[in-house]
Amino acid sequence: MGLFAQEEQGTPDSPRGGFLKRFRTPRSSFVEPGTGAEPKFSSAEPVAGKRKRRERQSEMETEHTSPGGTRAVNPQVTFLGRALSGGDVEDVESIEIDDDWHSPAQTVPPRSEAPVDVVTDDVAFRPFVPPSFERPSYASMSAAMAAKERGGPTNVGATKAEPLNSEAVTVRTATAAAQPEPEPQPMAAPSRPDAGASTAMVDADLPTRAKSVENADPLPLGPKHPDVEPPRPAGSNAQRIVHPPVAVDDQPSDDEEQTEGGGLSPGRPELVSPDSLPDFKRVLTVADDDAALRIPAAARKEFVAVELQPGVAITVATARFAEKAQYATFIKDLGANDILVREEMIATDAVIAAIYSGKAAASANSTVREASRAIGNFRDIVEAAHAYGASDIHFEPREFHNEVEVRFRVNGDMYTFSRMPKAIVRRALFAAYSDLVQRNTNSGNSFQPSAPQSAMIPLVVKTDTVNLRWQSSPLVGGYDVTLRLLDGNFKNYSVLLPKDMGLEKSQLELIETLNYVSGGITALTGETGSGKTTTLRALSYMLPDRELKKQFAVNEPSEYPMPWLSDYSIIRRPDETDDEANRKYAEVIRTLMRQDPDDLTIGEVRDRVVMGLVAELALTGHPVRFSLHAGDIIAAVMRMAGGRLQLPIDELASEGFINAVGNQKLIPTLCEQCKLPAEDVMPKADLELLRTKFGLDTSAMACRNYDGCEHCRLKGLFTRNGKVAGGTKRPSLAAELYRPTPEFLERVAERDWAGARAVWRGARRTGFDNADMTGKTLYEHALFKASRGLIDPQFVDRSMQSFAQYRVMPGIDGLMV
Repeated sequence: MGLFAQEEQGTPDSPRGGFLKRFRTPRSSFVEPGTGAEPKFSSAEPVAGKRKRRERQSEMETEHTSPGGTRAVNPQVTFLGRALSGGDVEDVESIEIDDDWHSPAQTVPPRSEAPVDVVTDDVAFRPFVPPSFERPSYASMSAAMAAKERGGPTNVGATKAEPLNSEAVTVRTATAAAQPEPEPQPMAAPSRPDAGASTAMVDADLPTRAKSVENADPLPLGPKHPDVEPPRPAGSNAQRIVHPPVAVDDQPSDDEEQTEGGGLSPGRPELVSPDSLPDFKRVLTVADDDAALRIPAAARKEFVAVELQPGVAITVATARFAEKAQYATFIKDLGANDILVREEMIATDAVIAAIYSGKAAASANSTVREASRAIGNFRDIVEAAHAYGASDIHFEPREFHNEVEVRFRVNGDMYTFSRMPKAIVRRALFAAYSDLVQRNTNSGNSFQPSAPQSAMIPLVVKTDTVNLRWQSSPLVGGYDVTLRLLDGNFKNYSVLLPKDMGLEKSQLELIETLNYVSGGITALTGETGSGKTTTLRALSYMLPDRELKKQFAVNEPSEYPMPWLSDYSIIRRPDETDDEANRKYAEVIRTLMRQDPDDLTIGEVRDRVVMGLVAELALTGHPVRFSLHAGDIIAAVMRMAGGRLQLPIDELASEGFINAVGNQKLIPTLCEQCKLPAEDVMPKADLELLRTKFGLDTSAMACRNYDGCEHCRLKGLFTRNGKVAGGTKRPSLAAELYRPTPEFLERVAERDWAGARAVWRGARRTGFDNADMTGKTLYEHALFKASRGLIDPQFVDRSMQSFAQYRVMPGIDGLMV
């Protein structure tokens, strides 16, 4: 069976044969008449047009089958082997294909309504001329497609003198213009390139509406042989279609070149100049420690983010960078830092560089505080906290909650003030940190929720000047921002003295002796929020001859106004470690040692380096006051001699080195108008312990009324279970103060901490219901206040230590009470 035996001579063509039907299978005789030469027509073509074409085709077949005719009658087939052997090949349909014929985005050229001029030239018989292998153009392919739809002869011969690859052809008759367009047929797979097929025929059913060549992609014709291209015959009897040439622009447009080269990107506006940006406060991606978003130096050449207002930004990037995954990561990181990206823009790298170079001007403008809605929201919260007498404001954003809970600490307890949308709180915090923070106290120029930060914000609230101590820190599932409300009036400052804090007479007498010491240390311990800084400030202010002395203070940061001394405020960066902060402390203390100080107040000692410098100052005759975190007096001395502070025990136990050690706690007092008798509220067992173990009279004790009254109820503040705050007043100070005796120091030198505790506690001379606090602990001072009906004994039992667990030690007379 031969290669071409599959198709019989009388087999009719299907209306839509597909692309490979152009490579029509030859019959048993190449000179035998058949329907292979008959052009195909669309089913929508008029019947009259088909009849005329059949008559014309019949005449052509008669001519070819005359006795003298020996030429092939199938003009759609020619073979490369026959052509090379000198065979007579005339009727060959030549279709030029563009270089990018394999493009998948090819669209079919539409029909054109323009008339065409058809000129039929009968070319005489010529000897065989070797074909020229030139790549067909899109224009010649369009001409063949149009000729098929037109219904005319399909043998468009393109000679070397008049190639078709420079012409754009559109063909449509007036009759066919009124017919609907047939749907395009899918392309069939091409035959093997080595099968001898040297001619490509286009499906007659494809749409023929022509369009401009520069807007059309080449038609996908399948893979081409790498070495053999479709030949072009030297001549043929085909009809030549003549049209005016149409300019073809094969070059990509400016927009296409710009997109490929990193210019504009669809969907994002173009920034042609940095002056076109709206006024912004600062650049968020600068190469310093205050950057809100830290990016590599290479990325800064193609990406920049600017802050329009607190928490709102615009990003500008090149088109190349905007398509990278790193760009999406930067946008996500900005959102993680609670920065809302309002708009994403595209610009060249030169524009981005100009934005970075102009950041100095933007930073100068950022010092102007903006009266924005975000600042107004922040001020409203601070004013509300000040009106309630709150000591702290807590912002608690959480990822698992849609709203932010804003809480106030009033009289030592936490109450919910409001639940606000995250966007409002975020912008308020960004605005406050960017515009209101005092620049010499902040750790970073912008709020960064992902890093711990501290700063001070001076704010005028009604007629008072409030100094807000900012402390923020990242948490699991969110972050916290805590604001401590402090007195910030430097001109008309007020100092809360120990006698107004709630200390007893014996304690005040001990404090008085501290005004007349030469050298030594005074260590004050207590939990967070116990008023240590307030007490240290009062001790420095109480010096009777302070106007004749040179006083210094070192704080991180400075909290209270102390205009009577020289105050150092240490600033910590968000990424700074404790070792780096301690080195700053050490540098400052070394500096002030050369500035002729008389006494020194240090906010907190946490490191052995700072502790060593404090000891050096104390041993050279400079009194030093500092705070320390410890549970009681003995724990404070143990910590100074322990492994962290590493103070030599000989120095610590030397006479005159420790002036005094104290521990204190703030306890809310009861409302005098609504407090309840303890005997009506407390369990009988607890009342019995107070009477027998501590020797207290419970008849005068009172407990808190949680419902409150008109004198104490804080309308607008609620507990988390929805109860209105009430029942308490301003807190009072319970403290233990001790000035070491020689017996105490002997126990310390031997590291006999139990013996040291026995010496201290054994100095008690009175019972727990007496105001003399000599040898008494903070717990016993709180019991004394409870026996007077000032504080709730249940607070002592629940928040400090239970009555049953507390250890009572005998006093100076050996008695328990």
